[in-house]
Amino acid sequence: MKSVLSLTSLLALAAAVVAADDDDACENEVEIRQDTTLKTSTSTFAANVTNVFAPVTAPHVDTQDIANIVPQSNVSLYYASNITTSAGLVVNHTMALPAVLLEEIASISSVDCTPSSVAVTFNDSSFFAAAESVWTSNGTFVMITNHLGDCDPELERSFFVVDSLSFDNTTLVATASSLKSNVSSTAAKTQISFGAVPGVALAKRDLTIDPSFTISPSLALTPDTVLYSYSPYVTVTADTASFTSNVTLSGYLEYNWFLFKMEKLYIDIDAGFTADLAISAEVTSAYSTTFTYAPTALFYGLTVPGVLELGPQLQFSVDAEISASEAVTITSEVTLALADGNVHVDLLDESNAGTSGWTPTYTASANISGEVDAALNPTAALTVEIAINFFGGLLDLSTGLTAKPGFNNSFILTAAKGVDLSGVQNLTTSGTCAEGLELASNFPFSVEAFVTEFYSTELYSVDLPILADCFSWE
Repeated sequence: MKSVLSLTSLLALAAAVVAADDDDACENEVEIRQDTTLKTSTSTFAANVTNVFAPVTAPHVDTQDIANIVPQSNVSLYYASNITTSAGLVVNHTMALPAVLLEEIASISSVDCTPSSVAVTFNDSSFFAAAESVWTSNGTFVMITNHLGDCDPELERSFFVVDSLSFDNTTLVATASSLKSNVSSTAAKTQISFGAVPGVALAKRDLTIDPSFTISPSLALTPDTVLYSYSPYVTVTADTASFTSNVTLSGYLEYNWFLFKMEKLYIDIDAGFTADLAISAEVTSAYSTTFTYAPTALFYGLTVPGVLELGPQLQFSVDAEISASEAVTITSEVTLALADGNVHVDLLDESNAGTSGWTPTYTASANISGEVDAALNPTAALTVEIAINFFGGLLDLSTGLTAKPGFNNSFILTAAKGVDLSGVQNLTTSGTCAEGLELASNFPFSVEAFVTEFYSTELYSVDLPILADCFSWE
């Protein structure tokens, strides 16, 4: 007699049962084919996005203020997004030599550069006189330009160390004999922060990405997408599969140019994740396998040319373990929601990595078409990976997290004859399993943080029993 076993109906019959001792488990030795290779299929979804931040004059700066002529020990370099006018960021440099931002002086009409000089033309004699007085008395300092042309690479600023100056009162041109330099030889320290970083007091000159910098992708596979096939033994199909996520990134880095040392570097990832899966496995003979189905990752680039590149990408995937002692159809339907997840990844100190939140809610059911020892264990995973490139490769690595909620469903039948459980009224939990059913289902969930080339660590794991008991009948 054909049997259809429903995890949902058995849960109703055994609402009070949440766990079972190992002694309750049924033993049944079955020789089956093994396929332990990892199979990955891919499909493309959504479009990649690159957010380029170009150097612009900070909107809050009064370029008519003559005080901007005075070189400063701390400078703030502002960048604006090419995607939205609401997003901007600031890079802070603590300078080894004081610096003046020429872009913050409105009376400068043009800047012309050679490898050994910077010619600054004024259109206001009072600003020109002030520059002659201040710059001459200041000694060696740095001019920072943002006038493209022959001074700067496209979408970047340039740094010139001023050695000597000459002033033409007729043309209002100040010419600096200078050496083109870079941040590493003119700054003492660079501090970059983005998003709302807990525990860090952000000054106006810190790099601040719009805190609304959030990735919210979604993916729905075409109904009846084949996730895995190994002819003639097994075909696994996603009857339905959809994923959504909401990820917000923040972080902080601090680099000491004197010591050539990264002193602080950490990332905070706040995430929510939902998945809706209905998976069917058609098995034609004894078989066992593990596979992964992963659509193409979705990339979100954030670039500050010459300074910083962040490459967040999100990867949804479905993993599954399948085994059966003979031909059978197994199905599993699950809905998952993980809310308020946070992972703090300290790229320099593994002991400071931590996680919080990740409150899970879920529903599940599983069915099998016959009296067969079998298992179907689907997992829906979200990986958030952030590639970091700092000052043209001075630092080049990636970090992130993988959250893996799933379900383990094991069917072990020891009945002497076929039984349709939907008509059986005298199921008991005697634990003998001489003639009956062992049904074990649980909810495993883990969060892993990783830093390429440095470490990978499991921050959190839990394995919650949904049902694990032995049912028998007379």
